[in-house]
Amino acid sequence: MASTLALDQLEKHADNLYEAIVIIAKRARQINEEQRVARMDENDTDMDVEDYELDEIEKDGILQKYTKLPKPTTIAINEMLDGKLKYEYEK
Repeated sequence: MASTLALDQLEKHADNLYEAIVIIAKRARQINEEQRVARMDENDTDMDVEDYELDEIEKDGILQKYTKLPKPTTIAINEMLDGKLKYEYEK
């Protein structure tokens, strides 16, 4: 279930709200790409499978297991709020 986030919390980490949203969106795209590449490469050591839930789905009558990863946007927002997300403008 999603929780409400006070927008002023995001503004503390950027000059304005719109800038914070753009930063979070760019980071979420990076995380999404990292997760996609990690799923394609079964021998990837960067991703700990124990940290994520394993779910089972039935597709075409075959039970398949897949790793349920956290949402990239949620990860990016948490990184911003924890002060782990740094940004700078190109010169």
